[in-house]
Amino acid sequence: MIQRIQTLFLFAVLVLSSLMLTGDLIKMDNGTGTMFTISLKGLGEAGGDTVQSLWPLSLILVVVPLLTLAAIFLYKKRSLQMKMTLLVLLLSLGVLILGAFYVIMFDRKIDVTVIWKIKVIFPLISAILAWMAYRSILKDDLKVRSYDRLR
Repeated sequence: MIQRIQTLFLFAVLVLSSLMLTGDLIKMDNGTGTMFTISLKGLGEAGGDTVQSLWPLSLILVVVPLLTLAAIFLYKKRSLQMKMTLLVLLLSLGVLILGAFYVIMFDRKIDVTVIWKIKVIFPLISAILAWMAYRSILKDDLKVRSYDRLR
């Protein structure tokens, strides 16, 4: 299981997506000294209460590491592992799109300056790693099928 390169790619996705669950993803300053953050809990004031729950984003942030962990242990069922990896890829891209949507909508309501955190690129890196894992699983599957034809 650990010998395969796709397991290492999926493990990296698991680590990056788990890091997304902690801390702030994006900070925003409205110019009056009030800082707003987007995190797993939702949109809120920095160090304060949650202003608005962003449950679709929170749900995806929790589901991605769970699906990645499940995909790691599905190494004997390559077709299901490929489907799970593709779903992780799509959900990682969904985090990017949904996060951008929330920032744009909040910027329209209140004029804010976005302070980018390094965690913003984690979903993009996760999506790239999930794609690389998918390609490696596909190569393994094709190799096994070609060996079955030789028998």
